[in-house]
Amino acid sequence: MKRQWMFSSNSERVIGEFDTSGRIRMDDGPYRGFLDHLPVRAGLSLFLAEGGADSAYSLAALGEPASDNLILGCMLSGTGILEAVGNPNQVWRASGQLYALSLSNRPVRYHLEADQPFRSVALMLTPDAVEALAEDHDLPELTRSSRRTGPISMMRPMGPLASKVAMDLLQPLYRGPMERLYREGKATELLALQIGLLGQPLDKDLTSAELRRVREARELLVTDLRNPPDLAGLAAAVGLRVKRLNQGFRQIYGTTVFDHLLDVRMTTARDMLDQGLDMPLKQLAWAMGYRQASNFISAFRTRFGISPGAYGRRSRD
Repeated sequence: MKRQWMFSSNSERVIGEFDTSGRIRMDDGPYRGFLDHLPVRAGLSLFLAEGGADSAYSLAALGEPASDNLILGCMLSGTGILEAVGNPNQVWRASGQLYALSLSNRPVRYHLEADQPFRSVALMLTPDAVEALAEDHDLPELTRSSRRTGPISMMRPMGPLASKVAMDLLQPLYRGPMERLYREGKATELLALQIGLLGQPLDKDLTSAELRRVREARELLVTDLRNPPDLAGLAAAVGLRVKRLNQGFRQIYGTTVFDHLLDVRMTTARDMLDQGLDMPLKQLAWAMGYRQASNFISAFRTRFGISPGAYGRRSRD
């Protein structure tokens, strides 16, 4: 029997089943978008999701989960909660979050907020695939099924490079005969980045009060993308030293203040193009804080591998 997923809101539940191409397509109901499950190589497969809804909704796989498969996922946009029985809920309130999850024969549910585009890319590895990797590479212990003492569910910032590779998988440059080869290469690259991030210890030096100030700084930073505060002014506004502020951004968002601002500008511009916004590129660049449209176009192409003009035309097709 093919694997099914349930898409539900407070008022409606719909069950979707993967077709022969590995896609569930939902054009109406509690979720509008797609969910793909695609092979990469033996023991490794890929989940891709992109969609949204007008009200809060949940996604959950139906049937018996594989006993100890490992999920390494990337929440590229949207906010919500990852619920896995036996572990505390994982909450993500910002784009660019990496999560690691062992299925461990338990219900798992993704709860998503309304009116936000949801984009997710996840790799699923069987225990044999994990152990085969471990034979040749020094994997973090939490990814190795033979060394885990219990089910895992964790989340941490993923950084711009992993975000870019995940987006390459969600919106591949190649179709047709080359797509499978492209997918395998990008999935392998993403797997290496994810494992590397999981092996890095999180900096725990900042106090809870300092972390609250970092989050306040982030809100100040992205309130006006056209004219954000400079680094020194932002640090002073929340009562932190510049070095401490950057340290906090790395801990929470996986990158520096400047790189986080760049990431928000690029993802905001992409979301505006996804919505079919009819705006000259010069005006869009200005709204994102660029005086020169050429600098905006270059930054967008570097981030997504395609110019904003070409991306906008593709979104309208």
